[in-house]
Amino acid sequence: MRLGIKRQGKATENFLRQQRFVNDVSHELRTPLTIIRGYVDILERYGAQDSELFREAVTSIKKSAQNMQSLVESLLFLARADQGRQPLNMAPVELDELLKKFVEDFASTRVQITKLAPCKIMADAEFFKQMLTAFLDNALRYSPPDTPVKVELTAAASEAKLKFIDKGIGISKEDCGKIFDRFYRTDKARTKLNGGESSVGLGLSVAKWIADRHDIEIAVKSKLGEGSTFTLTIPTI
Repeated sequence: MRLGIKRQGKATENFLRQQRFVNDVSHELRTPLTIIRGYVDILERYGAQDSELFREAVTSIKKSAQNMQSLVESLLFLARADQGRQPLNMAPVELDELLKKFVEDFASTRVQITKLAPCKIMADAEFFKQMLTAFLDNALRYSPPDTPVKVELTAAASEAKLKFIDKGIGISKEDCGKIFDRFYRTDKARTKLNGGESSVGLGLSVAKWIADRHDIEIAVKSKLGEGSTFTLTIPTI
């Protein structure tokens, strides 16, 4: 009897989780679609007569399309991951060289490597870079536009520590344990900086999946109003 109740409770929990997921996806898609539709209606009505309005419309449509593309790509990634169809091609990687090249290609003057120790790890380089992108995007999004995000790579005998350090608005203790949940965002308590740049709330979920597959431990230390530090403990070879 107890087993039946337990199974029923688990089924209800899964159903509610799936329902929330569908609602979240619908909401995230509805917002950019509404923006695109609104600006298309404006352009149809006024055409290109107002050059300033035209530029504003094109910029907003482009940004909304990019947000939708990011959402769809993240959803496809997580769907394949859930079904076990997201294989990794593991190979020896010089992490310090990968990190240095990644930051150069990231091309942001706000990202600064302050420590860079040589070390080698087993990794899927492309997935690893996707994980790095998620952590940097998160740090930059919630930091003032005139403050840098520092990246530190140190190494010991059997592990490396990779830190992303920002002086942004921080994360509450309550939120720290939930930020890797899908579609969980702390925007209710945290004012987004950098012009209200949008996030679909999946970047850190993707990053967590990649980290888990690389046996990477993630620690988050943060204080509201003072910033956050994400520390990745990575096995070395």
